[in-house]
Amino acid sequence: MNAKALVTALGALALVGCTPDWAKNGDAPVVLLMTGINDGAPLSSDVRIFSGAVCPDSVPLRLENHFKNPHVTATGFRHDFTVERYEVRYFRSDGRNTEGVDVPYRISGNLAQEVIEEQTATLNLEVVRRQAKLEPPLVNLKNSGGPIIVTMFADITLHARTTTGQTTNPVSARLQIDFADFADAATSCPGQ
Repeated sequence: MNAKALVTALGALALVGCTPDWAKNGDAPVVLLMTGINDGAPLSSDVRIFSGAVCPDSVPLRLENHFKNPHVTATGFRHDFTVERYEVRYFRSDGRNTEGVDVPYRISGNLAQEVIEEQTATLNLEVVRRQAKLEPPLVNLKNSGGPIIVTMFADITLHARTTTGQTTNPVSARLQIDFADFADAATSCPGQ
């Protein structure tokens, strides 16, 4: 290989190495971002309310749809995203992460949330289901004789596709959740 070909090959390799990860995200020309969960605040999850009822916990997710190339202008609905699926996996910082023993079982489900190109959207997502509070380890916090708080983290992952069928890599973010049998006077679940 002559010197000119070697310099050209090395230059091409250098350019490939400079491409940021977000620009390689899926085969769509747009990228889906999750830029906020619960307005940046930890979630206080009550394992049961005063009346004894068990309530699910939902939080708002802030989503954004942007072109990978900032010089592209809006093109209409072709690059709108539809968030199709979600997954929530729980873990603890102390390394104790056995599902059904140390943390609740992971959950997943289907969605149909539109995020228009170059705009934002808010998605309210249930991150703790009722049945999680009826199974270990959360059920063990009920009647614990005092305010025992267990802090966990929820790894929230969304899967989306553009209206033309192009995919994006899954987008993930984390939420801190403080679980306890909090003292309260609530007689019905929030939002009911």
